[in-house]
Amino acid sequence: MERVAIFDFDGTVIRGDSVVALLLFARKRRIISFQTLIRAAWAGMRYRVGLCDALTAKRASHAFLCSMPQKKREAFLRDFAKTLADRAYPDAMAQIAAHKSAGDTVLLCSASCSCYMRYAAPLIGADALLCTPCAADGRVIGPNCRGEEKVRRVTAWRTERNLSPDCICAAYGDSRGDAPILRASAAPVLVNAKRGLKRLIPDARQVQWKEAKNARDR
Repeated sequence: MERVAIFDFDGTVIRGDSVVALLLFARKRRIISFQTLIRAAWAGMRYRVGLCDALTAKRASHAFLCSMPQKKREAFLRDFAKTLADRAYPDAMAQIAAHKSAGDTVLLCSASCSCYMRYAAPLIGADALLCTPCAADGRVIGPNCRGEEKVRRVTAWRTERNLSPDCICAAYGDSRGDAPILRASAAPVLVNAKRGLKRLIPDARQVQWKEAKNARDR
């Protein structure tokens, strides 16, 4: 039977939040203004306190991509994906490699957006990707791949491949949004888990993955 190991991305495979990293990378490349950065950060803060939903915040953060010429946008997103791969925890990369060596399929299931995740996923060794979809111009179209949506997407994915629910041999996540898919796994692993996730799945295995030396200088 095919075995599948599921990995969340932000905070699990890589340190930090990829949306924040996207905005900072765009600012560093002088693609967005400081004012645009602040507006996007404000949208993110509104989401954190429950004043808007995740898709609204992500659309605000990705809006600058729509005004870029296609070739420039794709080159920018490829370069950004490389910086995300550089943020990967060495322990995460080792665990992904171990699953692949065992013959397991590595499925990356993330709320991050397809406009850059389609470039980042192969760089970390993922065999398949489920994430929040974007239009060709970078617009976030949803639905947000978080919480129960992760379960729905994974169920549809494995059904298409004629795989049983028992195929999920392990799942890795760091936040409450990963709890539903972690519960669907035979071996849930909480990575650098936030307190809320620990309360939801108290009996799961917990690991602390550390970033590489000098990682923040990359």
